[in-house]
Amino acid sequence: MTAQHRFRRPGAIPAARYGGALAVDEKVRVALVVDDEPLARHFVSAVLRRQGWSVLEAAGAAAALAMANVDPPDLLVTDYEMPDISGVDLARQLRRLDEDLPVLVISGYADAPGSMRGLDGRTAFARKPFAIEELLSTICSIVD
Repeated sequence: MTAQHRFRRPGAIPAARYGGALAVDEKVRVALVVDDEPLARHFVSAVLRRQGWSVLEAAGAAAALAMANVDPPDLLVTDYEMPDISGVDLARQLRRLDEDLPVLVISGYADAPGSMRGLDGRTAFARKPFAIEELLSTICSIVD
């Protein structure tokens, strides 16, 4: 790993219900959720918070990069299509800080997975709309 993962305040972590733990006992991981659609961003953030994650939210890639430079995330959940740069380009830039960063790209576009070529490692795609169970299962598949 190129970046040291930093953990936040200890606390009770809910039992894993969707195929794996989303957070390590007594440690809270940081997720960066980036989506220019406020409802989608808040939905994903709320789901992660209920699972014990500390969540940073950004409406675009520029704000996300600024946040990540100050507080490196343990997970990136990003929309595929955003006004400033794509979620895939954002993921590539954040992977320069941490080459092992788990990335979940979400999109309503059916062709988005084909544009994710080159994002190797712990990467997944979820098509909007998705159920909570699907979101959590997909995150569990890419997070330790």
